[in-house]
Amino acid sequence: MKKNIFKVGDKVFAKVKGYPAWPARVVGENGKKYDVAFYGTGETGIIKSEDLCYYLKNKDKFQRSLKRKDYVDAFEQIERAIREDGGDGDEEIQSATAKDSKSNTPVAPSPKAVKRIIKRKRSVSDKSTPDITRKKKYQKTEEEETNAELVKSKSSSKNSPKIPKQESKEIEFIKIDEPVEGAPEEIETVEKPIEKEHEPLDFKIEIVSEKSLKNNIAYAKHVKEKESFYKGKPVEPREDSIGQVFPVKLPSGIMGGIKLHTEFPVKCEFEYDRAVYDETVALRALEEKQKLESGDLSILNNRELFIANIEMSSDDVTEVLYQKDIESKKQRINRLKIESELMSFDAKIKNCLGLDKADPKQAIGYLDCICKIDFDDLMLIKHPHVVEMVRRLRKYVGNTKEWNLSIEALNEFATQAEMIRDKAEQVYEKFKEVVKLPSDNTVTSFWDTFTDLITKFRTECKELTESQIYLLCAQPTSRQTFLNNLEEMESEKENSSGVANAERDVINGGNETPATDS
Repeated sequence: MKKNIFKVGDKVFAKVKGYPAWPARVVGENGKKYDVAFYGTGETGIIKSEDLCYYLKNKDKFQRSLKRKDYVDAFEQIERAIREDGGDGDEEIQSATAKDSKSNTPVAPSPKAVKRIIKRKRSVSDKSTPDITRKKKYQKTEEEETNAELVKSKSSSKNSPKIPKQESKEIEFIKIDEPVEGAPEEIETVEKPIEKEHEPLDFKIEIVSEKSLKNNIAYAKHVKEKESFYKGKPVEPREDSIGQVFPVKLPSGIMGGIKLHTEFPVKCEFEYDRAVYDETVALRALEEKQKLESGDLSILNNRELFIANIEMSSDDVTEVLYQKDIESKKQRINRLKIESELMSFDAKIKNCLGLDKADPKQAIGYLDCICKIDFDDLMLIKHPHVVEMVRRLRKYVGNTKEWNLSIEALNEFATQAEMIRDKAEQVYEKFKEVVKLPSDNTVTSFWDTFTDLITKFRTECKELTESQIYLLCAQPTSRQTFLNNLEEMESEKENSSGVANAERDVINGGNETPATDS
């Protein structure tokens, strides 16, 4: 039985417990196992050889009708890679293809002659097969090869012109550099398909800026100053992936990439541990960049840490980082707009339901708008007066004693006031769903628990300025808030620097007078 032996670049199905057989590419050997990169997800794993099988001959067996995007993408990517590489690396399929391609050539009618021709043609065809590993295994001296073949042959003479029955094994004993008469010129390109180390990339590149790495270092310093707090705080979610790369321009002009994560996913229980990990990664990446810029190119040969070509230009990298920055700012602005709408509806409802007069229909409309807004718990904690207003409206009856309404108008208002109470109850229930109450909460009243959260929030905001509190888009002690505050401080420095430069230009050019049109 043939052993499961694979080569770097082979396209396979990888079997992982709990998942369907998944399209993957062999990227390295790991003892008796293989390192594979999964198409569609960009993740990598170490898989036993018995859990791998070639893609093409097992496609009908393992492909399922799943609608998962990454599963569909995986099959599209591996099919594209197979078309580009001319196969999945399976020797049996390639040998069968070689036989079929030569079967139509004209041959002599003698059966023995046919065998010899096929033998010679197969030896040529196999030489064009990119299985260098297997051929090297059987490279022996010419004398040993001849003796081994004669032992297996049924002929009684070494000079017998008869062809041995086990002629298919002769292809293993032909020297790689031995010239074969009539061999096609494509022999010269035997090893080229295997050398495609950089194309196609089997995971999605995610560019990380130098600014982000430096921010991670600054955050780790902040966390270490409050070690006891962050060692007890659960790790915060991050937008990271196995494809995160720090781009570096090589002396050749090609953009390479330093991999941030050698193992993924990153497993840390507390925020302190993850912050220290991010700092270590950032320092390593920045150090490797300095080495490359100073001429130390040793990392180029380390495929675990470096991608030799990320298939992007420096302009592409700049554009990607610019778009990421713009998108981040858009998200913050959109969030602050929602907060602004929430406060606006709060003010409008209070104006509609004054002590002197009331407009219940408009108030109901504004309450309905609040119910449709995509707010979160932080917005409510930042603006608790909105929650308090809705809470009171659940018992709204109006100031009818002072309005001197007719019986008909009073009945109409009573109906509308009931609608306000019902709508306020609906909005208040949504508040309860949105606000994340502590898991150890022993207080039965939502309002009492909510006021405790407000007190805690204000305590955590003691070190923040009024402007920083207003611009909060995450919890005060969160990593995201720290990074947002860094961003704001850098913007303020740039703005103040711009103003200073403008003032200096005015002073230096004060004696100049602008040209006027005659």
